[in-house]
Amino acid sequence: MIEDNKSEGKVTGGSGIVAGGNVTFGDNSGQFAVGENITQYQIQSISQPDLKELRENLLEFQREINKLGLDPDYQNSVNGNISTAVIEVKKEDPQLSEIKQCFEKAIKMVKGAGKTLENISELYEPAKKIATILGIGAFLLH
Repeated sequence: MIEDNKSEGKVTGGSGIVAGGNVTFGDNSGQFAVGENITQYQIQSISQPDLKELRENLLEFQREINKLGLDPDYQNSVNGNISTAVIEVKKEDPQLSEIKQCFEKAIKMVKGAGKTLENISELYEPAKKIATILGIGAFLLH
């Protein structure tokens, strides 16, 4: 813990960089930043077995989507997003944020077409597995 009492104020902080006046940090269990023009990144990694399972579930999800009889515009959008996610999974260094974004867009498109995943078990099961691997809350699927 760093503590510095100067005429301009008291600064209390923990590990890392602490700067400023009248700054106090309490209990903090994760990343924390205050100020302007701050960018924080959280790098999520995934094991090879999980990548394989993710790819298999994305492909299963896509097969089942094709059976729904969605309007062709919705169908093309969903398939495009899932295909993009599958391509990303196959890369040497896949970006999970990209995969997550594609999957979330596909789910929103299915919902936009008036379908609900929780009522279609063939979709819900692979979607639930994908969401778990990507760290997406199950609320997205309802």
